[in-house]
Parts: sequence; C-alpha cells; structure tokens
Amino acid sequence: MIEPRVYSWIEPGRIAVAERPGGGGRTNRRDRRADELAWWHAQGVRGIVSGMRSRHGLVEYGLAGFAYRWHPLTDPQAAPGQARTLVASALDLAAEVPVLVHVDHPGEWLAGVAALLRLATGAAGDPRDALLAAAADGIAVGPLALHIVEPPPPVLAAAA
Repeated sequence: MIEPRVYSWIEPGRIAVAERPGGGGRTNRRDRRADELAWWHAQGVRGIVSGMRSRHGLVEYGLAGFAYRWHPLTDPQAAPGQARTLVASALDLAAEVPVLVHVDHPGEWLAGVAALLRLATGAAGDPRDALLAAAADGIAVGPLALHIVEPPPPVLAAAA
C-alpha cells in the first residue's frame, strides 16, 4: 500500500479528494494505482467519483470492489455546472459509503471541487475559506477554481 501524494479529507472517514490514483496524466502507473487503491480501501473508502475527461481506471475501480461514478470535467466555461453535478453525485454516494473524489491532476479542477464539497458539507462557510483550505492542502488554486465556486448570477425578473 502506498499513501497518495496529494489528497485531503473533506470530512475525515467520509469524503476525500485527490489526484487520480496512480498519479495523473502520462505519469500514471498501474502498480502505484493498485497500491493507492489498496490504501484508500484500508482507510474505509468504498466509493470513487471520477471527474476525469476519460473513463480511465473505472474498470479497475469496479474490479477492486469500489462503487464508482463518472462525471467528466471537460469545459472550463461550463465548469461551475459540471463541478456541481459531480459534487451532488459524490454527496449522494457518500450517504451510502465513504467516497474518494478525484480528477487527473492536483490542480484547479480539484481545488474547485474540494471547495464546493467543503461548502456543501459545512466544512467551510464561504468560497474564500473553502479555497484557502484547498490551497493549505497543497492543491493549486487559480482563476478556474475561483470560477467554479463563484455563486451563479441572480435571476432577474422580467420587467412588467
């Protein structure tokens, strides 16, 4: 078992965020992925929600006994909606089993998702605190993460 390099518990024992098990992108290693999945399993995690663009790893998660869901985060313009869909799914699954939420790299997508999870669970009171917590966990925060946690603009009533 190998402890993941970049991860954070949003709610200890219930919801965690991390880079892709085995590392992101071209540096992903199957043996490291298996070791990290074993580590997550030893921590009690039984569900995985993936935000990767591709379906990489999903079969392995199922074979390793994890329930899994896939919500690809693909479009920076649609990031707030895509990330909120992923977070809602993660919270739904976390009502049944402890969950790991991951994206490919520990970058701005992960920071935005971690911040939304902190806001949704009450672990942070406002977007600024949620993003500061992600940064303190070593997750890069920048313009995309800010965009993800921006509140949607208010709906204006049509003039009568």
